[in-house]
Amino acid sequence: MRQKINGLKSFLIFAGLTGLLVLIASLLPQTLLAEEKFKDTVEVTVYNDDLALIKDQRMLEIPAGNGRIAFNDVAARIDPTSVMFRPLTRTGLRVLEQNYEYDVVGSTRLFQKYIGQKIALTTTKGERIQGYLMGTEGGIILASKPNGGEVSVITGEIQSITFPDLPDGLVTRPTLVWLLHNPSKDAQQPVEVTYLTGGLSWKADYVATVNAGDDRVDLTGWVTLNNQCGVDYKNARLKLVAGDVNRVPDAQPKRAKDFLYNTLEESVADTGFKEESFIEYHLYKLGRPTTLQHNQTKQVELLSATSVAAKKRFIYEGAVNPKKVKVMLEFDNTEKNNLGIPLPKGRIRVQKADSDNSLQFIGEDRIDHTPTDEKVRIYLGNAFDIVGERIRTQVVNVSERSREESYRITLRNHKKEAVTITAIESMRGWPEWKITKADKKYKTTEASMAEFTVDIPPSGETVINYTVRYKW
Repeated sequence: MRQKINGLKSFLIFAGLTGLLVLIASLLPQTLLAEEKFKDTVEVTVYNDDLALIKDQRMLEIPAGNGRIAFNDVAARIDPTSVMFRPLTRTGLRVLEQNYEYDVVGSTRLFQKYIGQKIALTTTKGERIQGYLMGTEGGIILASKPNGGEVSVITGEIQSITFPDLPDGLVTRPTLVWLLHNPSKDAQQPVEVTYLTGGLSWKADYVATVNAGDDRVDLTGWVTLNNQCGVDYKNARLKLVAGDVNRVPDAQPKRAKDFLYNTLEESVADTGFKEESFIEYHLYKLGRPTTLQHNQTKQVELLSATSVAAKKRFIYEGAVNPKKVKVMLEFDNTEKNNLGIPLPKGRIRVQKADSDNSLQFIGEDRIDHTPTDEKVRIYLGNAFDIVGERIRTQVVNVSERSREESYRITLRNHKKEAVTITAIESMRGWPEWKITKADKKYKTTEASMAEFTVDIPPSGETVINYTVRYKW
């Protein structure tokens, strides 16, 4: 019995201490508890076309009552109408007024601000001249009095110019300024600031290496990020959105292009990009923080796939280019084919090893956003040893609303091996059409096209004749 009583006392003492700790914790300010866990973070979501969403979380010193707070290190191309200020604790913090100050200090702006005010010059000979600034055209014009008096134009070599103070309204960098109402006595409070900005964009670039048999491809994808927004984002959580996001055009002027320098980010396999569906777009999250510096182009590996089954195709579109035969490379974007990843639009470069096992560039193309289980087609260029010829041989007006046209397509193969060519005839623009005669097999497509696929022996040729009737 005594052991049970002692155990009960111990439990009550423990419960009392626990309750006391809970009570003390509840009495502590929320920001004091949050401050121990809170760390300044920034999340950058970049879209394809000169747009980014910035989510910046910081601990700010906010005075009680009404007071102004400056929020530095924001993008120079920020959209001020998109700014959202959100306190991360329930202290009743409110935004009464918001200003975006972007009148950045510079020599021209200083002269404009100091018209009619006193400044001092020092010449290269060490002479110090003071006066009231009247203007800067043709030299620096100084007057002995604010409204005139003796006027001097200094055109010699000037070593330095001294201004008494930084004028009101000029800032050293773009700054968001809020008038806040803080009913709490807690000065330090974590907040989140979200805004849209231009000057940040990304694109996808791919490199495809074709094997000797032209039936397998190793594919590597890179993300190229371009930061010209006017600020660095250090250790940012990076997300990319692929898709055609609708935007309403505005009248915000574009800044002149800055000079760029390239850096190649080392790829880390287990912390690379992870893809997920996001509404009607695709979101790619980088599994590690990265720094996006202003005036920087950064590359990060997006994907890597090996031994992707591919096929080389020859396509002849005589109505578009009567003599040339296109060389295409095709592969399926499927998991079974070692891919199955939604591919963001971008440029794809293709290379192949020559007889010395040296990789050579053999063509490039642009692909659109390509979902999984779709086909990727890459136009490499035109075949050297395969030529075509397309001639309209006959035109017959069948009636007032119909006509027949006959064509002869000649395809010549000067290679030492046989080739398969697909001749595509487009019937677009006609309300109704039908092939009435053909000496080769063909298939029609939903895009109002007829496709003739023929085999041509080495150093041989094949002729296709067909007649089509149009109705309107």
